[in-house]
Amino acid sequence: MLLYKLKYELYGLFKDSDIVNYNKVKRLAWAGHLTRVSNERTLNTIFNTRPEGTRSVGRPKLRWEDGVVQDTRTLGVNSLKKVALDRDQWAKLLKKARVHQGLSSQ
Repeated sequence: MLLYKLKYELYGLFKDSDIVNYNKVKRLAWAGHLTRVSNERTLNTIFNTRPEGTRSVGRPKLRWEDGVVQDTRTLGVNSLKKVALDRDQWAKLLKKARVHQGLSSQ
């Protein structure tokens, strides 16, 4: 508990963001870019391709996209594509994510 309190005191003193929060905001920014990229680009083809085959038995590994969906739901967004296509609304969401305490604690 003391370490947790000290951590946020230091962030407050130096006005520095939490590294976990920073990474999650950057991941959201990249997800917005991927959503807006045109269908002809190779990047879109790679992002939307689903691998064939079967997965091993047990709990499935989390994908990059699962983390993005979880973060957007934490921020109160149900439709990632709808918000990402509107650049102004997406920029507001990223600003909200930068100061959101719930993203860094997950």
